[in-house]
Amino acid sequence: MNNYIKVGVGVVILDGNKVLLGHRVAKYKDTGGIYEPDSYTLPGGKQEYHETIIDCAKRETKEETDLDISDISIFGADDDISIDRHFITIYTYATSFKGTPKVMEKDKIDDWKWYDLDNLPQNIYSPSKKTLKLFLERIGK
Repeated sequence: MNNYIKVGVGVVILDGNKVLLGHRVAKYKDTGGIYEPDSYTLPGGKQEYHETIIDCAKRETKEETDLDISDISIFGADDDISIDRHFITIYTYATSFKGTPKVMEKDKIDDWKWYDLDNLPQNIYSPSKKTLKLFLERIGK
């Protein structure tokens, strides 16, 4: 088995006091990321070669939710390590979006919903959980 490090990008999108989270299907196929089916996740994914962090955030959000995001900033990063993979996850925040969230990849996500920042689901995907924790600390929640 080859050891590798890849880059992932997580995107926080707010609508008032609510954050967009998708539910990862319970029988989600392992696509090479941190494998945690049946959990709630922020939009995001793996950065591609020759793609900027901001472009990755835009592309992944569009591919997964059909939202067009803008005014994106980077606010942190951390390591996400499992037995056979290591990701550097870069945390981004989009202050503007257009559209209504739609399930675009039915084999991965079965629902996108807005969750109140004060009442988040329990089973949050570990990279998204770290992203949200830092984000909430930064905004004073």
